[in-house]
Amino acid sequence: MFSPTNYVSLAELWKEFFQKFRAPLARIAFEKYGGDDFALGDKFGSPDDFCEDAFLSTLTEVPVFATDSDGQVMRLEVELGGGRSKLFQKMSAFESFSAASNPKEAGEGNYWLRKFGSDDFVPWDASTQTIADWKAKNLGSDEQIDSPVRFHTLPFVFERGRYVIADEAPPWLFDVLDEHFLPDVAEHFGGRSLCMDIPSAKAWRFNVMQKQSVLRNLEGEVSLNPKRGRPSKKERIKPIYRALYPEGHRESLKKVRNLIETHSGLEFSEKTLSRAISEVKGERDNKTKYSGQK
Repeated sequence: MFSPTNYVSLAELWKEFFQKFRAPLARIAFEKYGGDDFALGDKFGSPDDFCEDAFLSTLTEVPVFATDSDGQVMRLEVELGGGRSKLFQKMSAFESFSAASNPKEAGEGNYWLRKFGSDDFVPWDASTQTIADWKAKNLGSDEQIDSPVRFHTLPFVFERGRYVIADEAPPWLFDVLDEHFLPDVAEHFGGRSLCMDIPSAKAWRFNVMQKQSVLRNLEGEVSLNPKRGRPSKKERIKPIYRALYPEGHRESLKKVRNLIETHSGLEFSEKTLSRAISEVKGERDNKTKYSGQK
């Protein structure tokens, strides 16, 4: 987490933010996501994910720079295409669980999980763990808010907490709809620390930390509800698969892939198709599990 003279690392700003806002943002998360309409796989994951999302939302309109150990500095775009491509994009809780369940993606000794999610990443299987499980784990007293930090999501290109573009891209950085932005960031800026120039950091500290604008923006109706997960071909595959195979498929993946490619005009791998089918199955299981719950 290095930063040259006249710059402040995002890791430092994140530490300040987390220490000040973890508890109040957790209470907002409980209010919003304690309801019966909560869908873990489609939302942020844990209360600490919510806090992280709030922090990341404050970076969309400020200059963010990538710097190396030699002091070279380059500005990065945080969002492109009206939010279609995001530097701080993360996978959903369910996608992150799927990656954690795959030895090739988790890495030996969970190397990739720890590198991108830190030791605070805890997989959460939204297809089997219920709303009641989430409430029991997260809702409670202020003492419970002070419980060990945990996240249920994994970033694509930045390392959690350290705010460094990873020197190696994770196995799950593939098949994104925008095939250039994040892969290019990973290729050209790997190993660089993310930071903010001092004047911008001073303004950020005043608006966010002193004026507490992030809490004011969330007061009343909770509006922070990022669309989580990769903006991927997978999301375009799922509704077509549901329509073609309402009860699931018995054909080979190759045949299913050929049929969906014909209907969608997309080209995608069987690995992407398998992920889409797994999520559709999880959604069906959840629907069956929660039917009748009030």
